[in-house]
Amino acid sequence: MNVYLLRHAQAEAGYPDGQRQLTARGRSHAQLLGEILRRSPDDLPGRILCSPLVRARETLELVGAAWSGEPLGEPEVLESLVPEGNPAEVVSFLDSIQEDVLLVGHNPNIEVLSSLLMSGERYRARLVVKTGVLLCFNWSPFLNHGETGPAALRWMLDPRGL
Repeated sequence: MNVYLLRHAQAEAGYPDGQRQLTARGRSHAQLLGEILRRSPDDLPGRILCSPLVRARETLELVGAAWSGEPLGEPEVLESLVPEGNPAEVVSFLDSIQEDVLLVGHNPNIEVLSSLLMSGERYRARLVVKTGVLLCFNWSPFLNHGETGPAALRWMLDPRGL
């Protein structure tokens, strides 16, 4: 199955953290990323989970609508995708499904989740995931002494390079 991890696009500074919105640059990057994906052979996954924070939801709305060509419905909210959430809970959730999934969240969780998918350990496989970056993993999980992995990184898109 394909697991897509999307870190929210660039957001404004401010407080409260959960209400921060995307900057104009962040909105532009999210739109561009979705447009590139629309021309790719990969379809928008049928299962979409998102952090409840505003900047993640805005990123998903822009990327998803451009990728699919139509406005998205309400995504499933996964509290474990918030910045202080537990990435191991996300992996447990992924163990329970067998369909392609898009997860939209924040760092440090996206980077830790990437490592968990690739190596089964939180910090063994280090990827630097900047705002607005989308990762695609092919994941065929198997249990190995209580750890799940490995996933293969298929590709990584950074809107700054598009």
